[in-house]
Amino acid sequence: MIIPVYNTAEYLTHCLTSIVDQTYHNLQIIAVDDASSDDSALILRTFAEVDPRITVLTQDHNQGVSAARNAALAITHGVYTLFVDGDDWVEPTYVHRFVTMMEVGDYDLVVNPFVLEKDQPHDPADKLLRKRELTRAQFLDGVRSPVGEIRGYLWNKIFRTSIIERYHLRFDPDVALMEDELFVVEYGVRAQKFCFGGHADYHYVMREGSATHGPGEELITVLPQQIMSLHRVNRIIASISRGSKQFPLAPDATPEEE
Repeated sequence: MIIPVYNTAEYLTHCLTSIVDQTYHNLQIIAVDDASSDDSALILRTFAEVDPRITVLTQDHNQGVSAARNAALAITHGVYTLFVDGDDWVEPTYVHRFVTMMEVGDYDLVVNPFVLEKDQPHDPADKLLRKRELTRAQFLDGVRSPVGEIRGYLWNKIFRTSIIERYHLRFDPDVALMEDELFVVEYGVRAQKFCFGGHADYHYVMREGSATHGPGEELITVLPQQIMSLHRVNRIIASISRGSKQFPLAPDATPEEE
């Protein structure tokens, strides 16, 4: 599990507590402090001192979330890779549900809905949806959609580490917005089996200061990067439509209910 951290001390204790309290215990937890100026580094060290599953990496200067995630990917050795943001939190069954679905269905990726925490807490049971298998096309359409339960986020998905390493998939440090969607698409075109799990175990905390919810001026500065990311995503999808040998199509999956 990879956790990039930058100045999220206010939320970090809750985040880490929700992770170490998982019902699934066999975890490699890699937290990367991206040169935080608050107490984030201290909180990470405190948790790592009492839980040997936690490895803390420290960037000597702020390099951005992509570089932080890449640093963690370089030492990841688990069968599966999960991402959690340092200001969010997860239900105790977050990892267990993901791993169980991956192993039972032999999937390359499972995606779950999520709970948006903005003004008040929400009950994950309110987000329970039907489990179903997805074709690659359905998955990629969901990733590119600005609405719905799939989206381009990392943290509502579980990935096979072997696929990430086979194709040396990494985050572009020059992209500050939609870097996660770009990674998800590049993974998706190389994966074969997809499933929508239907359980919302991830709590996405929308907070002040977030890069995607900040002042208009800040969003304007990253707009060119967003356009570049959209162009790269569409180019990858177009290569599938043309039958590119670089991204062979996966066989269609048959939707099913459980």
